[in-house]
Amino acid sequence: MKVLRIFLVVLLIGHFLLAEVWSTDVRVPSQPVVVNSHNSFSETINTLKVAIKKRNLRIIFELNHGEVMAMTGFEGKNGVTIGFVGPEMEGDVLKAEPKAALEMPLRIGILETDHGAVDVIYYQPSYLFDHYQNRELNKLKREMDILVGSIIKEAARSTR
Repeated sequence: MKVLRIFLVVLLIGHFLLAEVWSTDVRVPSQPVVVNSHNSFSETINTLKVAIKKRNLRIIFELNHGEVMAMTGFEGKNGVTIGFVGPEMEGDVLKAEPKAALEMPLRIGILETDHGAVDVIYYQPSYLFDHYQNRELNKLKREMDILVGSIIKEAARSTR
């Protein structure tokens, strides 16, 4: 029974996070944005964490998809999802629209492709908050798009 639950969790994660991972720089609103990293898998993760912390944001969780898949007996590609938020950011979002708590923390995925390339994937905050149709959130989501975009750019650019 436990193995079945783990399998279902992996299946759900795969459905939501990995659906479009193999495409390049997708900018269709209903799809995640995919940015090709110029660094190795581990360098991209380390650089991403530094970029998040540098902006006084906290990493809430780090989910290693390879470890989850291994628990079910499957071998998968390297994949990590990092959830992050800042107290001020979350406070502003929740004041503007309490239901938007469902979108927090923001998440970024780092995935290694079959060919060894590394992709950084995320949904733009403007996409996540758009369906609330809230004026206060409209201002916040633009600021958050810029913030997350700068984090992604920093994580994906070459450290060599």
